[in-house]
Amino acid sequence: MSSHIVAPRHRAVTSDADRRAAARLRELDAILLTTDAQCRKPSADPDDWFPIVENSAKYDAAYEAATKRCDGCPFTGLAGECVERARLQPYDPIGVIGGTDPKLRRQLGIGAEFQRYDEVAA
Repeated sequence: MSSHIVAPRHRAVTSDADRRAAARLRELDAILLTTDAQCRKPSADPDDWFPIVENSAKYDAAYEAATKRCDGCPFTGLAGECVERARLQPYDPIGVIGGTDPKLRRQLGIGAEFQRYDEVAA
């Protein structure tokens, strides 16, 4: 009889670090999925945080307006819970997260598995 390791289908063997990260993500979701967050207020339109930009000339203005929507949110900032959650997730090349646009997240390396997304132009 051979010995073997049973791993989840979607990943290889789950490490303690992966389990801790998953537990922290669940904690952050519980914190962030409240109406205390600017993006979760009943009057907020989620699309406001994901501007559609047709050309690079409009990019800065569109994302500046979107990041201003995070002003006053208790979870915003590089040390805030929104960005902490983004650090644990794969890099997201679209949208505003915790007051950061994709260019800033790319510059700061915010997002797990960031190296896989080098070819994405943010």
